[in-house]
Amino acid sequence: MSTCTQTAIEEKLHELCAAIVEDSEVQAARAQAEAFLADEGAMALYRQVARAGQEYEQKHHSGEPVTEAESLAFQSLQQKAQANPLIAGFMEAQNSLQEVANLVSSYVGKTLEKGRVPTDAEVFGGGSCGTGCGCH
Repeated sequence: MSTCTQTAIEEKLHELCAAIVEDSEVQAARAQAEAFLADEGAMALYRQVARAGQEYEQKHHSGEPVTEAESLAFQSLQQKAQANPLIAGFMEAQNSLQEVANLVSSYVGKTLEKGRVPTDAEVFGGGSCGTGCGCH
């Protein structure tokens, strides 16, 4: 695939990427992420929670005791971040975009493994209705 002309796979990849870009859910997720990234206050709070979480985790793993005051301060910071609509939207957007990436990766991976277009059951493990999903 190192030729100057596009292969059939590359053409289909471009079509897939165009479909992803045009998808309304993807567009909404990107808009949520961009709104978060444009707000310095929300980003600062997000970074503060991430940093505090790393420090909390480091203490926990090293066996250092975490004081009740530290624990309460961290919980308060987490609640403040969770209440921020831009951060909540960003987290939702990340999940949505990751789901799309996982979906594409799963189908392509299973196609390469099987040598044919896989069924949904092959990609997702067959846990749909009738096989113990618990929906009945």
